[in-house]
Amino acid sequence: MTQYFFILADSEIELVPSELLKERCIINNARARGKPPEKILLDASHHHPAFAKLAESERRGRPDLVHFYLMLSMDSDLAAEGNLRVFVHTRNNDVIAVKPETRLPPNYPRFVGLIEQLYDQRVVPSRENALLELRNDVPLDTLVNALKPDEVLVLSQDGDTSPLQEKFASVKGERVVVIIGGFSRGSFRSDLSKFKHTKISLGHRMMKVWTVTSKALCAISSSAAAAGAAEAAEKVKAPKPSRSRRAPKKKAA
Repeated sequence: MTQYFFILADSEIELVPSELLKERCIINNARARGKPPEKILLDASHHHPAFAKLAESERRGRPDLVHFYLMLSMDSDLAAEGNLRVFVHTRNNDVIAVKPETRLPPNYPRFVGLIEQLYDQRVVPSRENALLELRNDVPLDTLVNALKPDEVLVLSQDGDTSPLQEKFASVKGERVVVIIGGFSRGSFRSDLSKFKHTKISLGHRMMKVWTVTSKALCAISSSAAAAGAAEAAEKVKAPKPSRSRRAPKKKAA
């Protein structure tokens, strides 16, 4: 059975950058949550008034996209069957590794608190039971190469427009990396030329992270089901081996 590795690449999740720590909206939000400003996640929904001072502000501060991606991936049939490993790669080259048995909170504020704890402690809930682990300074190509994939598929607007199910059905190898962009605008910041890959397009419009993730999961499940049905049909068509009839023994005179 093929093992899939999903990577949400260049995702816009980060702690509040130093240039915004003294902004009033940041301070007020941190105070309301009882945390130092430097230990809370940047969130466009709460900190938008300060974004004018932020480079690439139109795409940053979106931990909600990571939450959607993880909830969809971790609760999928593919994950339940033990055939999916999930990673989050960030704009700052931080990587969050998620163990398959992890049960993430569906409540968004609780999820934000969990990720803030992860940034503070590097493992959650403990080193003895590290369900979530944070690794720093891991570029996307380093993560991809560490997984030793047989094939890498990048879901991108400028890729091949063949039906997604057909693409997954034609995948060869036992280890397949699927890369999804973790941003709402723009394109990949990481240099994709540093590793061999195939680009697949889901259409000409920019789709939401949750739409791309769900389409990928459905396509994988559909291609696996189709392959299973085809294999079963071949077994039914295969002729059964004929039994040779033995000649009756002659009775002794």
